[in-house]
Amino acid sequence: MRRRTFLASGGTVAGLGLAGCISQDGDNGGTTGNGDDEDVLRVAANTSFVDAPSDSPGEWIADEFADRYDVEFEWHTPEQELNYYIERHNEDVEIEPELYLGLNPHEVVRADQNTDDELFVETDEDALEHVANVDEEHYFDPHGRVIPTYRSFCAMVYDGRNVDTPETFDDLLDPKYEGQIAVSNPQRGTTGLLFLLWTIDHFGEDEYLEYWEELLDNDTRVLDSWSEVYAQFEEGEVPVVASYANDRVYAQRADNDLEKHQVSLLHDQAYANVAGMARFADGTNDELAHEFMDFILDPEVQAVIAERNVTGPVNDETELPEVYEEYAEVPDDTPFFDYDDLEANLDDWLGEWEQVAAGDH
Repeated sequence: MRRRTFLASGGTVAGLGLAGCISQDGDNGGTTGNGDDEDVLRVAANTSFVDAPSDSPGEWIADEFADRYDVEFEWHTPEQELNYYIERHNEDVEIEPELYLGLNPHEVVRADQNTDDELFVETDEDALEHVANVDEEHYFDPHGRVIPTYRSFCAMVYDGRNVDTPETFDDLLDPKYEGQIAVSNPQRGTTGLLFLLWTIDHFGEDEYLEYWEELLDNDTRVLDSWSEVYAQFEEGEVPVVASYANDRVYAQRADNDLEKHQVSLLHDQAYANVAGMARFADGTNDELAHEFMDFILDPEVQAVIAERNVTGPVNDETELPEVYEEYAEVPDDTPFFDYDDLEANLDDWLGEWEQVAAGDH
């Protein structure tokens, strides 16, 4: 089994279903509207990237791209996210957006498995000026469709006022953490999946389930989503959660208590989470789609995404805000399963985990 390490610098695994598009104005999916199709770029993304209650980059990206290229711009954010487009493809229904922004490796694998590799098309990198500054280590799609966009790392976030620092996976099994830990369901939440993959990398396929049995025996909570996990952390209901290594960047910007927002890199590691963008096979405006992809890789835009999305850039020329220099946790070792590993094993891993989670713990 291969494991690739990424240079150091958050989506869902949801069920299929149809949903409408949501705009920042709450209508049918656009930040601007009613232009000729040739002058409108439609881009699909997760709702949290577009209009999270904190400070997501969606509105800035829409306005900035529209100003730079003199076009109208529409975000499409269906409730079921990528699954919405998988289902539309399989029903032979038109997919309006030109591309999808915010694809994780497991989502690309799922899309390929459910559409016979037909949802996305290969990207012409010769049309992208800024791709030259994106390190090869950030790529995860062997078929050349997905261009890396931003990255983060899964780590443990804990309330330093109330619990000791967990430094290893075995530490989380200590009785002092009984009932004190929460993770999202890896079948539905990205952070939960990242944490599960991290344990598989650390313990191996032969021992990770035994670890999870002990973790659940220690009354670790498995909640539906990362947002539910993090809400319980912020409300003081649980002091240790699987979240992101840049948590203190968010906490500082939100003027939260930094003593509460502590980050632990178990074994000096954090599991890599890379997101990318890819063109839908139904796309018709090659030029505008490529302009948007190159725009997203522009160092200025990368910096804005990093600050507002609390993630890291993939363009090596990006100058990050000062808050990153002081508060971002930079892991030395970043385990990561690539596309081929996930394609071959993810369904089995999730099925095995489900059997353990369904037991009496």
